[in-house]
Amino acid sequence: MSRSHALFDQWYECGDKKFFNIWQAFDYQKQTGHFTHYRFDREFLDSIKNIKRPKNLCHQYIKNLIITRLKQLRKQNKYLRLALGGGTDSFTILKYCVQHDIYIDEVFTQMTSIDSTAIKPNIEYLPAFNFARRHVGTCIGRIKRLHPTIKDLENVLVSDWYKDPRFVKGNHLPGRWCIPNVYLKHTNLPINETITITGIDKPFIKRHDNKFYYCQIDSTISELMGCDNVLPLFLDKHNPELAVAMAYGLLDHGDTTKDFISYSSQPADKKLAVLHNMGLESTGHHFIDFHLLGKNTVDVLNRKNQAAHKELRDLGRQDICDGFLSCMDKIIKDYQHLPHTITIKDSKYIETVRRLTDEIPIYQDSFGS
Repeated sequence: MSRSHALFDQWYECGDKKFFNIWQAFDYQKQTGHFTHYRFDREFLDSIKNIKRPKNLCHQYIKNLIITRLKQLRKQNKYLRLALGGGTDSFTILKYCVQHDIYIDEVFTQMTSIDSTAIKPNIEYLPAFNFARRHVGTCIGRIKRLHPTIKDLENVLVSDWYKDPRFVKGNHLPGRWCIPNVYLKHTNLPINETITITGIDKPFIKRHDNKFYYCQIDSTISELMGCDNVLPLFLDKHNPELAVAMAYGLLDHGDTTKDFISYSSQPADKKLAVLHNMGLESTGHHFIDFHLLGKNTVDVLNRKNQAAHKELRDLGRQDICDGFLSCMDKIIKDYQHLPHTITIKDSKYIETVRRLTDEIPIYQDSFGS
């Protein structure tokens, strides 16, 4: 099947305009006074409405939903790629493909360091990557280990680089270099005949007046805005039972006392049970299963980002580090007084104010409409 379009549609809407980059939307908000809304794939949201809770909800039931869909995607597409982020979601997809002989033409991972021999900066990605490497030649065609280059990084020396959707999608502004729209296209496969699957994202549930609502948050998935031929497997309009089943798995076995409920919000003593009952697999590594990988905030002071900046300084490229830091100063100056745009915490990092999709009620036996 040849195609070139977004398989999962999302964007920011401000007034009469549509944006794949939130900083562009904020600029338009400054000009017009319109609010910046987050719009989510309407076909997906409609697909999960009124679906009943599975009668035999368990790990194996949800696992079968994932495997069946992976087999369908394999049959429907000439080439199948997996974006391997190293966490539980993409590792689960990889493991199920290996277990059930679902051939993946290409597995690729975006590492943190410029140095391709460095281990410590890339430690969270390596276990899954090494697992994939053991299966090359059988159920995996090839693996690609992608690293940022100095040429890539020099884009931050261009004024307002973070407003360019070629480099920054959604609400992201990485404290180190990580450009989904670039590495998703880094392949020799014919992109219009290839589907790239990702593990983004587990269910996100809002609690209000002791009632539950399915919704998603922009910071977890907006990096895929406008990326053609990419399918987040757990948000698949052609497999809506999966999203519903995973949501009930989270509610049945997780801590539901907070206003926003997700896997990342779970206490340590519940995380593995929640993971299992959402049909997913542990990576076998505590530091991966139990911790966020730091992709939702602009925080150059976290250890992973500090390591990336130290590497640049060691290479004599302090100017690139300064490019990151100066853009954050400009963002604070430009938007700190614009309502509902950014939050500054402890003078250490900034984040955009979270934006949620439309909400769908979750009842005891079914989703609402």
